[in-house]
Amino acid sequence: MFGPLAVTRYLRSEALRVALLLALIAVSISGSGLLVRIDHLIFDVGQRLNRRAVPGDVLIIAIDEDSLDRIGRWPWPRDQHARLLQALCASRPAAIAVDIAFSEPSSDPLADAVLAKALADCGNVVLPLVIEATRVGGQLLESPPIPRLAAVAVGIGRTAVRLDEDGIARAVDLREGVGAATWPLLAEEALRVARQLPAQANAIAAPVTPLVARHELLRDQSRRIEFVGPPGTVPRLSYVNLLEGQIASAVFADKIVLVGATAIGLGDFLPTPVSALGQPMPGVEVLANILISMRDGRLISILPMAPTLLLAALLAGVPMLWLRRLMPLPGLLASSAWVLVLGTACALLPGVAQLWFAPAGALFAALFAFPLWSWRRLEAARRHLDQELRQLRAILPESQATQAFPAEIRRLDFEQRIAWVQAAQRSMQALEAQRNEALAFISHDLRTPLASAVSQLESPDGCAPENLLPSLRRALGMAQAFLWLARAEALERRQMKELELTAVLEQAADELYALARQQQVSLVRQLPEAPVWITGDFQSLERCAINLLHNALTYAPTGTQVSIGIDLPAAGEVTLWVANAGPPLSGEQVDRLFQRFSRGDQMAENPSGTGLGLYFVRTVAERHGGEAGVTCAAGTVRFWVRLAAAGVAANHSAP
Repeated sequence: MFGPLAVTRYLRSEALRVALLLALIAVSISGSGLLVRIDHLIFDVGQRLNRRAVPGDVLIIAIDEDSLDRIGRWPWPRDQHARLLQALCASRPAAIAVDIAFSEPSSDPLADAVLAKALADCGNVVLPLVIEATRVGGQLLESPPIPRLAAVAVGIGRTAVRLDEDGIARAVDLREGVGAATWPLLAEEALRVARQLPAQANAIAAPVTPLVARHELLRDQSRRIEFVGPPGTVPRLSYVNLLEGQIASAVFADKIVLVGATAIGLGDFLPTPVSALGQPMPGVEVLANILISMRDGRLISILPMAPTLLLAALLAGVPMLWLRRLMPLPGLLASSAWVLVLGTACALLPGVAQLWFAPAGALFAALFAFPLWSWRRLEAARRHLDQELRQLRAILPESQATQAFPAEIRRLDFEQRIAWVQAAQRSMQALEAQRNEALAFISHDLRTPLASAVSQLESPDGCAPENLLPSLRRALGMAQAFLWLARAEALERRQMKELELTAVLEQAADELYALARQQQVSLVRQLPEAPVWITGDFQSLERCAINLLHNALTYAPTGTQVSIGIDLPAAGEVTLWVANAGPPLSGEQVDRLFQRFSRGDQMAENPSGTGLGLYFVRTVAERHGGEAGVTCAAGTVRFWVRLAAAGVAANHSAP
């Protein structure tokens, strides 16, 4: 039977299936990188939202358009750079990083010598190393500064950054090199010279050298850059203004100075999350952002793949926490809010915890959570509706069922199913009116004279034939059974109250104790000591237990026992049961036991009863939101009624 408890269990299993499917979607998307551009977009949004104070001890000496106009076309003679270094070093900066490649000798050896002397005199200048291909797709080469300059530079580092699939610079590798990842970043070398390198950067693990030398680029320890702002955020001073003495030397004292090109014509520009393709950032300013992030311990670690997949799977199932409990509109709103919250949290995570989690898989699963759950919920509703239609077709008289239902229910669409239910409802209302009239007749017009006749026949001077008394008693029993059934079918949940089920069963057992002794059958109570609380109707549940006990006592062999008890199979459920010894029931018997006017006549030598007792049990169970059934095992027939529990109050004293 597809009752309320069955529907609840079905939806629970469907919720688990949907959660697993969402987890699979999230893992597949995250593992394949199919939506990596969504990850990049979320990271970029977080970088634009993340704003922090720009440190004043990092300055850029910019080779800008004004410098090119006044000094001349690029490249400049190297003695010009020597003059700049001499002016800078006079102000005693903490470190100087020159983002200009000197990988080949100039046409003027004397200029190289002058620059080398300026580097040696300063004693705190680091120079860049360039890793480049000999031709397009050709062999990679490491191009350090010429030996004369490399010998006097206090450090050599790389300036290269990692470009993602969309061509935007978001990350750097702490170590990189051809054949072995050995070269540090130029920013790291500048911090080391300035004695501002943080302890965790000093502890960077040494790269593993491959057993076989390879002529390929190797990278190690990738980190994402936390940008302090869009292009122009890091303070800049013009190269030519410093060269001409227009800037006071005290400006550079104890600061880290970066020298590089900012003029558009020199082409040293990179798209970044805070500038993108429309306004690329000068390479020297990207270097400044790397330096500031490294010094402040704000380089962003990337969550490894295995934890990423695990976290994506867990986050994918979060919407099921509320979708199972909410109606469609609140569920849609909550799911939409979850997508926004998850995306915003992942965008802000790098700025808060310096950790990047790629959320595309989890977000994609979150977008699909509501449609998938709505589909499964509609499927559950369809199954329940079809089951109700089949039950209505089985209950209605043949003439009305033929008019109300099509031959193939599964071929109906939702609107047609609803229309057929409405038609069946009208038929049922008509039958209900007829039934109420019959019950009123049986309960009122027949019960009174039958009860009077039985009373007279049982009197000492009764003169009726002996065979008349059982028939009249049976008629009275049927009328009483109809009355109880009418009351059961009129039960409503809002009329029920919280009651203690053990007391109900104790009272029912007391009611039939005399009959058990008369039948020479032992009545065994297997009831818990702690109270079991449910929400229900006391009289209906008592009559339900009496019917089950009476049925068991009727068919139990002499000298055996009938047991009544309570089980707590799962949280939120209570099962009351009555068991007796007897032959197992056939499938046909089980199918019709709980139907109206059905009796297991072949199980007893003298059949009796109205055929409404077990149908009453089923009706009471369903009115309480539960279900009734029977199981046969090892010579024992066990009838049970499963109900929803209001709670098991172990702290109450037993009655």
